[in-house]
Amino acid sequence: MVYLVGAGTGDSGLITVKGCKCIENADIIIYDNLINPSLLAGIKSDCRLIFAGKIAGNHHMTQDMINDELVKYGSTLNVVRLKGGDPFIFGRGGEEAEYLFKHNIQYEIIPGISSCYSVAEYSGIPVTYRGVASSFHVITGHEKDGGETVNYKTLAKLNGTLVFLMGHKFAENISRRLIESGKDRDTKAAVVSRGTTERHTCVLGTLKNLAELTEKVPPPAVIIIGNTVGLKRDWFKPNNIKILATGTEKMNKSLIQAGLNITQIPLIKITPQNFDIFKKTDLSAYSHIAFTSAAGIDVFFDYLKKIKKDLRILGNIKFAVVGKKTAEALEKHGIFADIIPEEHSGICLAHKLGNCKNLLLVRAQNSSDDFTDILDKNNAVYTDLRIYRTETDFRKKEILNLCEEDMDYVIFSSGSAAKAFAELSNGTSKSKFISIGPGTTQVIEKNYGLKIYKTAPTADAEGIKKCIEEDMT
Repeated sequence: MVYLVGAGTGDSGLITVKGCKCIENADIIIYDNLINPSLLAGIKSDCRLIFAGKIAGNHHMTQDMINDELVKYGSTLNVVRLKGGDPFIFGRGGEEAEYLFKHNIQYEIIPGISSCYSVAEYSGIPVTYRGVASSFHVITGHEKDGGETVNYKTLAKLNGTLVFLMGHKFAENISRRLIESGKDRDTKAAVVSRGTTERHTCVLGTLKNLAELTEKVPPPAVIIIGNTVGLKRDWFKPNNIKILATGTEKMNKSLIQAGLNITQIPLIKITPQNFDIFKKTDLSAYSHIAFTSAAGIDVFFDYLKKIKKDLRILGNIKFAVVGKKTAEALEKHGIFADIIPEEHSGICLAHKLGNCKNLLLVRAQNSSDDFTDILDKNNAVYTDLRIYRTETDFRKKEILNLCEEDMDYVIFSSGSAAKAFAELSNGTSKSKFISIGPGTTQVIEKNYGLKIYKTAPTADAEGIKKCIEEDMT
């Protein structure tokens, strides 16, 4: 089954509930460059991502290649063709649907919010208004090679609002042809760049200086021509700050709850390991259990369910966690942590557990040995139970490379996320790197060649928010 899904415009909230469900259940997602990366934050662990490109003048995949991929996988897998805006408004969704129909592949169309009206609305410009414009007309500003197909004489006579998509570099031609065809050169005009995003910019003028307007803003841009432009009333206040969060979905949700407007690209994935070893471990034999991450807690309790054991097996065990967010993850399973270091740091936690003589350490298979080195120096007696792997999610390379150059801040909530960033980055980022805590900063700068700009005063979302807000003032 193939789902032709409209991703909406730059605001990640402008996608339908049905579109989100398709993304969550997809086996394969073929996406374009204008989608918001946050839409891919919650994909399945085994979902394959295919970047189609579709940048003007530089297609990563041709349309024929995309069509063939849809047919190749559409008969046996859930395939999402994720397109910016609406798939049928200059998005070639109609061509893809026709190709699928000819090859007897089932498909469904999930409409999306189009930039042809949404960026005008975010700019406070109505495309229709009683007594001013009773219609609006959507025109491609990017015509096929070999000749002009737009009938400018007809357009010039219309009283409705004219909306040109993909017309940034053709603004001079659009202006000239409309004026030559009789459109009043003083007709109000607006150019909206990177609409509905943090970088949303709207410049105003008239038809005669349309080319000058487009020179003031970068593409992608929507051109709006008509008297409704004069009704503009600002309501959307973009902050022009772009923040990339690279951590797990749970951490990213905490950042959103703290009031940060973030782009989410989780760069690490958690792969459970060593279930058989866990099954043979006598959990009730330990006096302490220590967790170095929320991910480890999730895997631990999932494994506990699989062996059909409940909290009674944990008896009077004391629990230690690496920080407040890990403590919150433990609380969701009905247990309050007994030991939390003042600093969000595995090293600090290790020092607190140095005297333990019966400790179960639950952590990642590929964790650093710094923790156990400290335990060994303090003659602690422990079992090192490594029940998951933290791995770089190489599926996210293309989507990271598309946006990293445009980010102002990159947040690292773990050393693993920084490691993944270093492995996936194309090296063009000029962002300021924010770390969740001193221990994480030390690991990042020592091992991954990234210079941390600021370290959060508290190892949580509020601490990260404070770092960024202080820097902006």
